[in-house]
Amino acid sequence: MSIEHSGAAMKSGNAKTAYETLCTSYHNIDDFRGKLLGFLPLATGGIFLLAEKDVLKTDHVPALSFGIFGFLITLGLFIFELYGIRKCTHLIILGKHLEHQLGIEGQFLNRPDGLEGFLPWGFARLISEPMASGLIYPAVSAAWLYLALQGLDKLGAGLFAIAVLVLGIVASYRYNNWLLKTDGPNQMRRLEHTTKKVD
Repeated sequence: MSIEHSGAAMKSGNAKTAYETLCTSYHNIDDFRGKLLGFLPLATGGIFLLAEKDVLKTDHVPALSFGIFGFLITLGLFIFELYGIRKCTHLIILGKHLEHQLGIEGQFLNRPDGLEGFLPWGFARLISEPMASGLIYPAVSAAWLYLALQGLDKLGAGLFAIAVLVLGIVASYRYNNWLLKTDGPNQMRRLEHTTKKVD
């Protein structure tokens, strides 16, 4: 076997190993995010049970404490989710790159772009896991804030919660859009540039 053939085989073997490791990492992260996203609304059902407790209707300090505590935990999980979304986006891009190098039609190259073909193209690509997160986390955060503030002023608490919900959804939409239009393409260009330098 010539040196060129040996080098090509080694490169292909490394790419295959990297691809297998990447698939495992991606599925582990995606699975954890999915479980967390599914568990959060169920756990949040406790908000409505807490809101009905007589002690919280007469003494607003526990409601304020529970609400702020729940809001901060949800906010922390949302930040963790945003990082996980970006990490998964980069893994998808790297997966596409490796599948192209290996000459295979795998899960990354064949990954559907949201509901493309069913909805108008610009919006269709945004219908995905990140959009689900962008609805659920702000909704849960808003519910916790409502629980915290309802003892002070129900109308004000409701309006504030709605404002937080809308702000969270808008921020999530912009983040998702940035990943698709800026961060993702930049990552792909960086990979292509690195590959050309190695070649």
